[in-house]
Amino acid sequence: MASSNPLAAEDERLPLILGFQPLADTTARKTAFAERGRGIYVYDTDGREYIEATASFYVASLGYQHEELIDAIERQYRELPFYVSALHRTSRSALELAEKLVQLVPMANAHMLFAATGSEANDFLIKLLRFGAVARGEPRRITVIGRHGSYHGGTLATASLTGGHHEEFGLPIDGFRHVAQPDHHGDRLPGESGAEYSARLGRELEALIAAEPANSIAAMFCEPVSFSAGMKPPPAEYFPTITRILDAHGIALVADEVITGCGRTGQLWGSQTFGLAPTHLTLAKGVTSGYFPLSAIAVGRELYADLERGSERFGTLAHAATYAAHPVGAAAALKTLEIIERDGLVAHGARMGEVLARGLGALRDHPLVGEVRACGLAGALDFLRRDVDDRPVNDDANAVLEGVYAALLARGVVARPTGRSLVIAPPLIIRADEVEEICRRVALALDDALAHA
Repeated sequence: MASSNPLAAEDERLPLILGFQPLADTTARKTAFAERGRGIYVYDTDGREYIEATASFYVASLGYQHEELIDAIERQYRELPFYVSALHRTSRSALELAEKLVQLVPMANAHMLFAATGSEANDFLIKLLRFGAVARGEPRRITVIGRHGSYHGGTLATASLTGGHHEEFGLPIDGFRHVAQPDHHGDRLPGESGAEYSARLGRELEALIAAEPANSIAAMFCEPVSFSAGMKPPPAEYFPTITRILDAHGIALVADEVITGCGRTGQLWGSQTFGLAPTHLTLAKGVTSGYFPLSAIAVGRELYADLERGSERFGTLAHAATYAAHPVGAAAALKTLEIIERDGLVAHGARMGEVLARGLGALRDHPLVGEVRACGLAGALDFLRRDVDDRPVNDDANAVLEGVYAALLARGVVARPTGRSLVIAPPLIIRADEVEEICRRVALALDDALAHA
């Protein structure tokens, strides 16, 4: 997304740090400066148009310049622009949002705790799990399991829970363990069925639990499908296998719905799409369409009882965050959820997902493509190829991905390269003709990359 902005005439380092890239690339010449957006499109300072085909890190579910949402945010700013939630006080909009989410989450008798980001939501829940363990008289039950390749946030705790980028940060800190990400296409043995593969991952989880001190594991965090790991929906047998093991050991299942919540997977929650009954749930991103930073934790009944018991014992639950339950964020979330429900955007997103699945599916025989995946309004091209004996045949999948991603960007589509896969997950408001245009440009980008391979 290189820019010809006049700032690039003197290509010095910019005075800010941009993540997920070498810092030496943070120059005017190598940085695009987004200036405005409308619908599924964004425009840089050179006036070039891009289709935001991943809703800008899976956030902008209502796209850009949604006037009704902007009006609701403006009204809240003029009514009550800020108020803290702690010490026997909160805002009306924060309470209304909590009441709404309690009705919507796929859990019974949940209580809501708010935060500003998905990272904070996961981090705060880890903290609450520890408080609950102490209150329950099990202070050693604090270990948390994550999965390789998953992303749960950027704090010390959530970066430790995240299944990658540990070595360079001196992570993980103590109390975090990891098991395999379900990647049937990449990791299966030749001819290994989904059931056999899931059973093998179940044995890995059992072995990890057996190797830890008894009654020391509090929870396992799972995204219903991990977009950061390449949007690889697990085999049908995977979650039943995992949840059976967790239940047998009294380990909570936490659904990280930061990306998969609010309609992305064809239902309101990814947990519903994959038949999960989570003990706790975290959400963020699409709940405000990115128009204001807000996240939430749905705390399950038993942990809530531990929190209440512990707050009696210690005299308080010594946790709050200045911008958690921000009234403007709550107003943004309430309006976003209203629009999603009123306009039938979950069902609409599922229909547009069918269009996307057909469009990307037509590319499965392209020489560069190893697998095409779809889930709700999301799709992925995987560049690992397998031969007739079901064995991986290329070790350049990541390099192929880089070439296709660059070629697609040159054609004005912003996708998400991750691992060896290219992920497409546009705003829920997208039209069928716009989905088809994305697929058309993806096909052209594949040919561009093949020609330069």
